Amino acid sequence: MPIRHLFRTKVFLILALVVAGDFLLHRWPGVYWGAFGLLLVAALAFARPVVLRHGAARVALGLAALYALSMIEEIQLLGVLLFLAFLTAAALLPRAARFDNALAWGFRVIGAVVTSPWGPLRDFILWLRAFDRRPPRALGRWLGILALPVVGGLIFIALFASANPLVEQGLAQLDPRQWLVALSGERMSDWGLMLILATALLRPQRWRLRRRRVTRRVLALPGVTVASVGASLVVFNLIFAVENGLDLAFLWSGAGLPEGVTLAAYAHRGTYPLIVTALLAGAFVIVTLRPGSATANSVWLRRLVVLWTGQNLVLVASSVRRTLDYIDAYDMTEMRFAALLWMALVAFGLFLICWRLLTGRSTRWLINSNALAAGIVVTTCVFIVDPAMVAAEWNLARAAGNSADEQNDWCYLRHLGSAALVPAIRLEQTTEDPELKAAAANLRDRLMVALERDQSSERWSFRGARRLAAARALLGRD
Repeated sequence: MPIRHLFRTKVFLILALVVAGDFLLHRWPGVYWGAFGLLLVAALAFARPVVLRHGAARVALGLAALYALSMIEEIQLLGVLLFLAFLTAAALLPRAARFDNALAWGFRVIGAVVTSPWGPLRDFILWLRAFDRRPPRALGRWLGILALPVVGGLIFIALFASANPLVEQGLAQLDPRQWLVALSGERMSDWGLMLILATALLRPQRWRLRRRRVTRRVLALPGVTVASVGASLVVFNLIFAVENGLDLAFLWSGAGLPEGVTLAAYAHRGTYPLIVTALLAGAFVIVTLRPGSATANSVWLRRLVVLWTGQNLVLVASSVRRTLDYIDAYDMTEMRFAALLWMALVAFGLFLICWRLLTGRSTRWLINSNALAAGIVVTTCVFIVDPAMVAAEWNLARAAGNSADEQNDWCYLRHLGSAALVPAIRLEQTTEDPELKAAAANLRDRLMVALERDQSSERWSFRGARRLAAARALLGRD
């Protein structure tokens, strides 16, 4: 297809996407983003067939469609971000020689998203330049084509309006003031967002994918020798042994803490610093024991790294134990559940770092393996495991063993919204404590009213509909 025809096809698709997006937004707002996302996926596959012929781009496009389906079920920030990331990657991948690593592509996707608002302005400038080279002929041709049908059509409409009162009434209803009201700032901003998304996908900029040639030569870092790294690993192992020994003595054995130190303070204070410590340890191994370097080829340094990695895994396990103890004392939250998942990814990353050192794997393999593990975890949270539901079920199950006193954070349960509705009904139906039953019923009433209101408005969602149906089934209101 000639370039000018391809450009016109893409311009037509971009305008069609904006029109379709506006229609979906005002007819089915509950599923708008997911449906519009699927339209973007289909338009990209149609306008740029090279995406379907490129292996990595095809995978990215399929994942984008998958996350678009998640947005049809319910809008989640994580699902939206993953959809935009994979859809942008699908648009950019065919212009790269190969997929190098997930970190580099992450930066490319961020760059594409940041610069995407300039896409429509760039195309408009290109159109003006093309128009400047041949304005009289093009303008005269279009005026000649449109003049007769427009003028003639207006004359016939005026005649029919004077002859037919139904036509006159129909024209009277086409009040231009209503059009101006419809063109609100919010609606025009929606058009602008849809225009930017469509243009960024169908006409991505080329310069984003330029990269310098990467040398495979292993560079010597100043001060990083076999002796210095070995001494560092010995010192680090001794320090970590002291910290892990204290955790084994007080955290894991259940021994009494020193006077003035509570279990909550001991558990909560050390969680995040210990995770940062483990991340720094992994960074140290990556930088100082790169494949092919003298330090990485040393057998005794490898043994020290294996020992240190084991101690880091114990450190992460202690962080998990601290977090669980804190949750047991102060309830589960979405952020604490996310912290537990993050700790599991850190532990897996440490294992991969050690495995990479022992097997001589590349940095590209390490980055992509960690990215794959993170992708599996976040995809599970989008489609299978709902962190809000996990928090609600955990807290209400814990509340079943307590009374409805200040230890139960009912305000946070109301903050979780419809995710806490079904667990609240189950607690209300199973507990024998009258105060707890009354508190659960009050929570259920509030959440039920809010969910029914959302499901009868533009905030309708498939997930909300399923939760409402489950709640009504438990209450016998089918």
